[in-house]
Amino acid sequence: MNKKLWEKAMKNHVMVDGQLLQTNKKFSHLKQMQKEKIAQWLYEEYKKTIVNEGHEVDEAIIGAVMGKIAEQEIWIPESEIWDYYRRKKNHLRKRLDKESEDAEQQQRL
Repeated sequence: MNKKLWEKAMKNHVMVDGQLLQTNKKFSHLKQMQKEKIAQWLYEEYKKTIVNEGHEVDEAIIGAVMGKIAEQEIWIPESEIWDYYRRKKNHLRKRLDKESEDAEQQQRL
């Protein structure tokens, strides 16, 4: 393959630490296990932020999750995590509310 064709074929890839990474990777391209981990981390950070701060701080939540993603060596653009978080934010809020209601109900019994 000549150099021009190679460069054109590799326009969405970069070499980082000896690994070829896809720069236009989508959340849907991740393995199911990776998606589940990220979803759980987002919920844990969302819950921790609401309990500690009393309100959501999106940058702190995404920053903490991106740190965990980096530790696990999962490569995904931060913009994809932001998009996923924005789509799931309402679901996270409802899940936390339901957990709170269930906990209150258990205390009453």
